[in-house]
Amino acid sequence: MAVFEERIPQVKQQRPRRRGNRKLVFLLVLFFLTILIIVFIRSPYSKVQEIRVIGNDIYTTEQIIAQSGLKKDMQFLNVWENSVRNNLKPLEAITDVTLSRSFPGLITLHITEQKRVAFWSGQDGSRYALLDNGYVLKQVNFAKRVVDRPLISSWASPELLPHLAKSLSKLSPDVLAEISDITLTPTVYDKQRVTLYMRDGNEVRSVIYKLDKMMNWYPTIVKELPPDTKGVLSLFEQPWFIPYGAQGAIPIQEGQEQPQQ
Repeated sequence: MAVFEERIPQVKQQRPRRRGNRKLVFLLVLFFLTILIIVFIRSPYSKVQEIRVIGNDIYTTEQIIAQSGLKKDMQFLNVWENSVRNNLKPLEAITDVTLSRSFPGLITLHITEQKRVAFWSGQDGSRYALLDNGYVLKQVNFAKRVVDRPLISSWASPELLPHLAKSLSKLSPDVLAEISDITLTPTVYDKQRVTLYMRDGNEVRSVIYKLDKMMNWYPTIVKELPPDTKGVLSLFEQPWFIPYGAQGAIPIQEGQEQPQQ
């Protein structure tokens, strides 16, 4: 019996074709992914539907979008931050730009610009921004925009503008907003003397290299002045106030706490 069983040929068990099944699954997945990509590319969801600009002050949203090279209906995934940054380099007041995407189709540009500290008034009625680095930006004419910074007039020494810009950039926003006009009024002894005309009707006389320290005292000093009295406030070593039409000066008491900048 044992000899008979040994003569019977053994039937080999066939192993499942795992490799062939895996290949088929891979091809099916690849096929459907290809179909999905084609459908996505042809759908409106693959296109840029909206472009937003955040953080801009000097340049308008329309100017930035036009210069960036971004357009609606362009491929959403074909927008690159480096390309946009290079396109915006001609806009001199922009110091940095970052790009973010939000599905579906929203591109947001986050803009960082130089700070405006004053306006330079041209003889032809133009108005250009003085930036905090001392540069007068002539790319944008602010003649039709609200005057929310001091207006510089009668300034014969352009080389002093960087010093003025540095001092103004250190003023608190409230104090800076109170200055209406700035005029360079040099003397034989000091070429950096300036006269500031305040929106409340007062006139301040000081020097450029002390503006950032002395002018931040202005709100506190004004509270000590006689009610409904306007005049000339001298902010040098010792503050003095002379009402318009008066002969004598009123000394300003010292000892107040330094205002926060």
